[in-house]
Amino acid sequence: MTDPTTFGERGSRTRRRLIEAMLQLVSEGGMPVAASVRSIARRAGVTEAVLYRYFPNKDAMFREVWDSTLAPMVEEKRQLLAAAESSAVDTLRSWIEISYRHFDQDPAAFHYVFLSEGTATWRSDPSYGVQSALLKAWLETHVDAAAIAPLSHERACDYFVSIMLSVPRRIRLGKLEGPASTHTAEALTVAQRLLGL
Repeated sequence: MTDPTTFGERGSRTRRRLIEAMLQLVSEGGMPVAASVRSIARRAGVTEAVLYRYFPNKDAMFREVWDSTLAPMVEEKRQLLAAAESSAVDTLRSWIEISYRHFDQDPAAFHYVFLSEGTATWRSDPSYGVQSALLKAWLETHVDAAAIAPLSHERACDYFVSIMLSVPRRIRLGKLEGPASTHTAEALTVAQRLLGL
């Protein structure tokens, strides 16, 4: 990937405009058709040649959004689980809070990474499953298998993620009022019932 520090302040603004244009197009029309190189450049008010000056290809743009959205969230969640001095309920609350804060800070990027069908090609990437793997390992040591039977820890993890992501998804669809962080207690209550906590 091109080093973003080589472009200066003006270049950084252009790169950000390109990313924002791509995210708007994904939000409006899905992927990959709506977010073609031509449509991204047009939306950002630049030529395709300018786009290619900052990104070698469209996948590099998608990867940058992926990394800038996923990496900070994963790091926060790693630190949360490493501390692990709080109760299981408090840990789950913090997990949800971290997720919702990231959604509230950048709904379009969060939508692209976690809710968009366009990320299907990234789902085989090891970084995509990092959060689920962390959560599943934590559940295995903090949630009694009998409390979630007949579910396995893996299925309980899947359901927890679905519960948690339903809030940002419904906000994006206009079916729930944001910010997502105001729905933390509600998501936590459902998760506690699921996990027998």
